Amino acid sequence: MEINKIFLNSPYFIRRKKPQNTEGSSGATPVWATPEKPDSVQISTINKALDELSRVEFLPNDLIYMQNLGIKLPFNSGKEAVDWIKSSNTEVLYADFSNPKVHACLHWDEKNGKSLIMINSNYKNNCSFADVLAISEAILHECGHGKDKDSENSIQEELNCMGLNVLAHRFYRQKYKDIFTGHNSFLFSQGVSLYPKLFFNFSLTPLKERIAEKYGYLQTGDEKHCATSLANDIKDIYKKATFV
Repeated sequence: MEINKIFLNSPYFIRRKKPQNTEGSSGATPVWATPEKPDSVQISTINKALDELSRVEFLPNDLIYMQNLGIKLPFNSGKEAVDWIKSSNTEVLYADFSNPKVHACLHWDEKNGKSLIMINSNYKNNCSFADVLAISEAILHECGHGKDKDSENSIQEELNCMGLNVLAHRFYRQKYKDIFTGHNSFLFSQGVSLYPKLFFNFSLTPLKERIAEKYGYLQTGDEKHCATSLANDIKDIYKKATFV
């Protein structure tokens, strides 16, 4: 893995978290990230995560379910995402975030036309196999954002990218059975293990409320991501909660 030195030790404003005409709204605080140079163990973890991700095949029934929700997946498999990383010369690094609750972010360098995927440095020493899989899911999510080649975001885009890591998680659970059992750290309890439960819940209300809390300040859809009824419902919840 080659480390591009121009990215190291420089703070980046993650524009995907930029509020859109909702200054002061919950969840709209800008996020800054400073990439770090990983050591050999951390590089190994990232490479293992990419290797596992390249083997991910979304389960057929899960795909149908997601499509019925209006989720439009940026990739049809983990391999497609890894191929995109390679073809786009995207780097994956750990980074120190101004908000420690951010699992991962993507920085789009418009000038150089290059993406950088950053994983929270709080996870840089987590190298169990379950951690490797969780990190691969975070990488997959950010690949979905990076494929757009822009810094814009919307509720619908977040839903589409969440669909990616949810499907990867369910694939891993089928392939490795109880691999995530007993892993209750923030990365799991508020990230990769949480959203599969919310997406595949009989009632979608908890999912809508969660997304409204985190991303309701974003525009509902955008030019590249046409808003679905699910995204519209989430925006309505946000408006009612914040009196926008």
